[in-house]
Amino acid sequence: MTPIKGAKANVEEFNPGFTPDNKYVEILDIVKSVAETVDIMDAKILVSGGRGVGSPENFKILEDLAEVLGGTVSCSRAVVDSGWKPKDLQVGQTGKTVRPNVYFAIGISGAIQHVAGMEESDIIIAINKDADAPIFDVADYGVVGDLNKIVPKLTEALKAEIAAAK
Repeated sequence: MTPIKGAKANVEEFNPGFTPDNKYVEILDIVKSVAETVDIMDAKILVSGGRGVGSPENFKILEDLAEVLGGTVSCSRAVVDSGWKPKDLQVGQTGKTVRPNVYFAIGISGAIQHVAGMEESDIIIAINKDADAPIFDVADYGVVGDLNKIVPKLTEALKAEIAAAK
């Protein structure tokens, strides 16, 4: 089909009757979430928590450990599903595959979907109260016990070591 030279379109203005009322939607502001964390795929040290951490508030002890080590907090799918942490921090088949130098698996049982996302980490350290948890099968180092007692003590010991080294 060839264009017709000099043809003009007939343009008609049409208002379907939109008038502001109580059903009228107006966009007032667009707010984008700003990520303050490093992409977990780039992190050299990950302190990852699972359902065993117990609550979103308990992640504070993991955040304290990550801060001392210069690491980043990540989590398992159960944590994301519970609404404790955002999906961009999730490690595993339905999350991100990570390969940090050091991976702390704290309160993580070690479901195969999670392990698939972190098993290539250089060093894996597991802390779990269940001595039979599958995470110990892939861990280089494992501590069986209450993470609420172990992690704060580990954090304090690392703080003291770092301070002594300065």
